[in-house]
Amino acid sequence: MNKELIVSISIVFLFMALAIVPEGYSITSTFRKINKKPPINPEDDGDHYPCGYEFWCYHACLLLEDGQHWDATASFVYFMNKTKDGYDPGLSFLRVRHWNRQTEECYDYLRVDDYPGTFQTEKNKVNLTYGNSYAQGLYPDYYFHCEDLTHNIILDLYLQSISYPTWVLEEVTNGNVPWIFSGTGRAYFIPVINAMGTIDINGTIYNFTGLAYFEHDFADINFGNPFVIYSLKEAITGIRLMITGAKWLLSQNLQNRWKILTELHISNDYLLGWTWSWVAFDNGWSIVIFRPTILGIAEGYVPIFLYFTKAGINYSEIGYVYWKNKNENYIERVDIFIPIDFEITAHIDDIEFNILFNCTTEITELYTKDLVPYSSTDLSCSFYWCGTVEGYYKDKASNIPLSGTYGMEQSRILTKAKHRSRDIEIILPPDGLGFRIKTTSHLIGFERYFEIMVRPRLKIDFYIRPAP
Repeated sequence: MNKELIVSISIVFLFMALAIVPEGYSITSTFRKINKKPPINPEDDGDHYPCGYEFWCYHACLLLEDGQHWDATASFVYFMNKTKDGYDPGLSFLRVRHWNRQTEECYDYLRVDDYPGTFQTEKNKVNLTYGNSYAQGLYPDYYFHCEDLTHNIILDLYLQSISYPTWVLEEVTNGNVPWIFSGTGRAYFIPVINAMGTIDINGTIYNFTGLAYFEHDFADINFGNPFVIYSLKEAITGIRLMITGAKWLLSQNLQNRWKILTELHISNDYLLGWTWSWVAFDNGWSIVIFRPTILGIAEGYVPIFLYFTKAGINYSEIGYVYWKNKNENYIERVDIFIPIDFEITAHIDDIEFNILFNCTTEITELYTKDLVPYSSTDLSCSFYWCGTVEGYYKDKASNIPLSGTYGMEQSRILTKAKHRSRDIEIILPPDGLGFRIKTTSHLIGFERYFEIMVRPRLKIDFYIRPAP
């Protein structure tokens, strides 16, 4: 990692660490009320060209008429190169993916072009055209026609929103999302949508019904380098928004139940990046997760913005979440580990829920060189898959089991450093008394372990061995 990046990260999180919850600052009621009028308008649905980054996507869980379960997602994206004077041309891509839940196979189609160019958009409504694929509509109704030319899959998807849209960080920063120093953006999503239509798989056409998710992001940023400063005003705005977010997270932690932190896992795989997940529960509820991966924290109380809705009208915005990894995949190409099975426990006021995420499909991968072949190295990577969830919801009056399905993307902005991690575990009564430390370094190729137990009997153990 270069010195400038280290200094930038240090400055950002020094501000966050020094941020004190101001007098009178508190979380709002459990569910944020939304006005009867939906909080978006045609201007939000339409394009914001010229823009550093703009993104429309859906994820749909489909039940085909013959009983097959499929997932479908498509992303229409463009990036422009931000300058102090405006924007230079960039690139765009269309990515269409389908998962067969029975076979666990994924069919992944990617098309990349210069931008402006092939990808056509319009203001004040969703009107996207990318080759043979296109999308149209205004909230609450959208239509997507997406073609995977490689695997002969054509999807015609009709979406009718059940839930209202909500803005990311609506409660925290009035919906303004900082991208470190390079600028800010906004993003809204609709988590509960009725889906219907047809899917043509190798010439056989199936009708389907299901549930879907829709999201639209737009930002005046440098997506590839969030630390570049274009103006002092933008940098100060970014810092203020990050401090506000840190205060909100700290406020939620102070006002909810604490759990003794006996395990800590820190890894440079988690220095920069994000995790997104949409969960559709069988009872009609939904949660959406946005997790920035910062400070190297892999597990424990992680910075997170979690959105929970029962009826799709009112939302609970939760930042108090305990994250525990159950299973990780090693990505040899970029020397990182990503969690594919994990468990979260969330609290707010008198509400608690626990959810276990299990990956059940193939994982798709995307690297910088896939989008920019002339790039000398992979600067970022992302991984997308589908799975099932199970858990429970509790409040003062009820204890409700939960089950459902989810889609997930994990993205990382990479550093030049090889994988390093440290695991610290404290053992407390009645399980014993002692601690364990394991340090892994792929740079030197060794794993070091030390354990000392005082109870139930004195035990000292250590080893040094090649890193796995």
